Amino acid sequence: MEDPDGTLASVAQCIEQLRRSSSSVQEKEYALRQLRELVETRENAFSAVGSHSQAVPVLVSLLRSGSQGVKIQAATVLGSLCKENELRVKVLLGGCIPPLLGLLKSSSEEGQIAAAKTIYAVSQGGAKDHVGSKIFSTEGVVPVLWELLRNGLKTGKLVDNLLTGALKNLSSSTEGFWSATIQAGGVDILVKLLTTGQSDTQANICFLLACMMMEDESICSKVLAAEATKQLLKLLGPGNEASVRAEAAGALKSLSAQCKDARQEIAKSNGIPALINATIAPSKEFMQGEYAQALQEHAMCALANISGGLSFVISSLGQSLESCSSPAQTADTLGALASALMIYDSKAESTRASDPVVIEQTLVNQFNPHLPYLVQERTIEALASLYGNAILSVKLTNSEAKRLLVGLITMATNEVQDELVRALLALCNNEGSLWRSLQGREGVQLLISLLGLSSEQQQECAVALLCLLSNENDESKWAITAAGGIPPLVQILETGSAKAKEDSATILRNLCNHSEDIRACVESADAVPALLWLLKNGSLNGKEIAAKTLNHLIHKSDTATISQLTALLTSDLPESKVYVLDALRSMLSVVHLSDVLREGSAANDAIETMIKILSSTKEETQAKSASALAGIFETRKDLRESSISVKTLWSVMKLLNVESENILAESSHCLASIFLSIKENRDVAAVARDALSPLIALANSSTLEVAEQATCALANLILDGEVSKKAIPNEIIVPATRVLREGTISGKTHAAAVIARLLHSRRIDNSITDCVNHAGTVLALVSFLESASGRSAATSEALAALAVLSRSEGASGHIKPAWAVLAEFPNHISPIVSSIADATPLLQDKAIEILSRLCRDQPFVLGNAVASASGCIPSVARRAIDSTSPKVKIGGAALLICAAKVSHQRVVEDLNQSNSCNHLIQSLVTMLCSADTSPSGNLVDDDREVISIYRHAKEGESGESHKATAVIYDYNLAVWLLSVLACHDEKSKIVIMEAGAVEVLTNRISSCYLQYSQVKPLFFLLN
Repeated sequence: MEDPDGTLASVAQCIEQLRRSSSSVQEKEYALRQLRELVETRENAFSAVGSHSQAVPVLVSLLRSGSQGVKIQAATVLGSLCKENELRVKVLLGGCIPPLLGLLKSSSEEGQIAAAKTIYAVSQGGAKDHVGSKIFSTEGVVPVLWELLRNGLKTGKLVDNLLTGALKNLSSSTEGFWSATIQAGGVDILVKLLTTGQSDTQANICFLLACMMMEDESICSKVLAAEATKQLLKLLGPGNEASVRAEAAGALKSLSAQCKDARQEIAKSNGIPALINATIAPSKEFMQGEYAQALQEHAMCALANISGGLSFVISSLGQSLESCSSPAQTADTLGALASALMIYDSKAESTRASDPVVIEQTLVNQFNPHLPYLVQERTIEALASLYGNAILSVKLTNSEAKRLLVGLITMATNEVQDELVRALLALCNNEGSLWRSLQGREGVQLLISLLGLSSEQQQECAVALLCLLSNENDESKWAITAAGGIPPLVQILETGSAKAKEDSATILRNLCNHSEDIRACVESADAVPALLWLLKNGSLNGKEIAAKTLNHLIHKSDTATISQLTALLTSDLPESKVYVLDALRSMLSVVHLSDVLREGSAANDAIETMIKILSSTKEETQAKSASALAGIFETRKDLRESSISVKTLWSVMKLLNVESENILAESSHCLASIFLSIKENRDVAAVARDALSPLIALANSSTLEVAEQATCALANLILDGEVSKKAIPNEIIVPATRVLREGTISGKTHAAAVIARLLHSRRIDNSITDCVNHAGTVLALVSFLESASGRSAATSEALAALAVLSRSEGASGHIKPAWAVLAEFPNHISPIVSSIADATPLLQDKAIEILSRLCRDQPFVLGNAVASASGCIPSVARRAIDSTSPKVKIGGAALLICAAKVSHQRVVEDLNQSNSCNHLIQSLVTMLCSADTSPSGNLVDDDREVISIYRHAKEGESGESHKATAVIYDYNLAVWLLSVLACHDEKSKIVIMEAGAVEVLTNRISSCYLQYSQVKPLFFLLN
């Protein structure tokens, strides 16, 4: 080990001298003094002593058995070593406590002081010193120290200070401290010392009294009986040390919190003015540091205890402002109010909530040009406390802007300060937005002027205000640009504080997003290199904002920037690649395809690197790379159809068996994006078929996000015909139904899609129907349709799936058709009905197909839903008129008949108001003509009675269950609808006749009679 100044050798020499039994007392004392000097003057002496295995044992041995002078020197050296915690623990474990207590009890004043100093030093382990706690408790240190304080030592106040300091240290860690203290009569000792001790001792005494009263409230009566209250109030005064004043306030806080009589005693002793003065002392006397803050907080808490809560204090101080007799009194009251607002917390809020709006207005009223500057200064302090309080500020409008304005006011020069105060008052008086309060462009220019040579804190506030402006007001964006704000904002990206950099990047993003012209200005100001620097070296939040800003800033392929981002992916910094990948995703989304495919190009290197780091050892990087690639492939059809997608696919599929749920979710997301073009890219299709089984397994994951992303991937994978044929429906329907119930809108949309695509070209047999019924798929789809809120993609997929399921086979044994559940739970019909009015013709046709299946079982519920849904009747009529599908035409007629059963007047009115009645009649007559002339136009036998309606409310009513007209279906529904219109609308009769309906109906009757005449003789022959 190197020893340039000879410290190691000197330490070793001293210790060796101390170890020698032949060394004289004088030699040992000299060696100890030399060792002490080394420890106190040379930094590396601590490590030298710590690394020497015999150092502490030798010193403790000398403390135990050396001469008086040697003991004193050994104790002093051990105390010096305790400045380093590691050495302090070694000293403690070396058995120093018994000989130190012995030296403390000796008659030597010098020995008492040395022992007291070392005991104080070795007790400074704090609450986490578990080893020390055991040792001090085992050795009975606490009772000994109290006994010595009671009896008094010759050395007097110096040792009292050290011993009370040691007790203060031990109070937070030593087992049984408080019971030992009470048993030793610690209260009486402390009260006695309170009036006689020096300042440091008094601070320790007040601390111990405060803790003792919180530990045992019965102590309060002893404190009161000893008339210590007046002494504590006296110690609050400006003639005492800051530490004493703070701890005395702490003792009064504990006393008033635990004892009602004490609260009255403090008030009687003129304690309230003393406590108020204590709260304003830090600002009035320019006090700083932890004791200044503690004094303020403890005194205010004591006031709150006496007054019944902090809200009462705030209210009382606010009201007293009106009756202040002098500016000085007003300033003092404002200072106390600032202290109260600073410590107002959830406990105070739950006791009695303060109204921040009233407080704000009270403070704003104190702005008076005729009052001294001190009053304005204290008002600003109080407003700063109000806006800085997390509980109160959330109830105020524009609290963040006000907080920043107050911050700037405290740092600004006179002229600027006046303008900022005017803006603050305008904002507080609700005279307009932040933009208007700052007087628009003038305010922007003022803030930009503060970005340059101002202090870091002032710059931070100015940038934050500009950030708020750019978030809420479009005019401000051009104002910032025109005032020359872009260059200083870019400069701040490089030189500002972390918060200023983040806000500056946010402003630049807002500017880029507002106008292409401004974006070009930002780009020309060399913002890209500055943002890249922030992306590499900024805070976590700064990196995220930098990545988002780059996304808005770069609108074209930039080879240099892509290369720099790629380099960041493979470099040590930044450690997290998340935001670098975000930026690359944005850039590669706009690069020309030829650049991405050309080997050696910056874009090709970038995407190759992204694919490569899919195999990174860092989970976060793998997941984010998969996510970034997913984003690129989602937006770029050309890349999905290129060889890059195949290469990516191979790498991503390897991740489907890892344990990380985050990687599994993002990998599935990436596959879903690549599979969007699976029909066009047959190379992708060939590789992707092996992903079916692992994706089905992931779709059944207990983690919803993984299951959802796997379902999305399956929905696109099944676009490939071979995969669709290979898939087993039951394995996909069940997990897809779970996603329909629990997933996000996107996940639910893909879950509906996977069901529709899977079953589109399949026969819906009993096995599939049973699976759908058990999973509750139909109701899940309807519920999703209701929550889709007009989203066209979601509505389309949900209706497509329901339309496919509505074609399921009829009842077979105990298995009901999938759509039958809608008949059993008719309240679920409404979302399907509601989707008709504003949907595209294709979706309207699907909805009509689904609903028409319910006309037989739930005609009145269905009719009521159709009649009450705005715009539904005209929409159904238009599809019955315009569609070329027999199912849609007949289904539409069936829905209108159901609506007429509920309200024929509503049907007629809606048809006439939409001018579709005449066209509908023409279409119905045409349907009948085509049915007569082209039997192939009729529905196939399997579908004939699927769309049908009972002529009466229930089958069998009026004794007609045996008649052929009990159930109306097929094109006969057109006849029924014509009869409804003829019965309830005089104009329709004329249109029906002019359309040739009478001739068509006559021909149909003749045809039916002829068929019946031919069938009847055959019936008798057979019988």
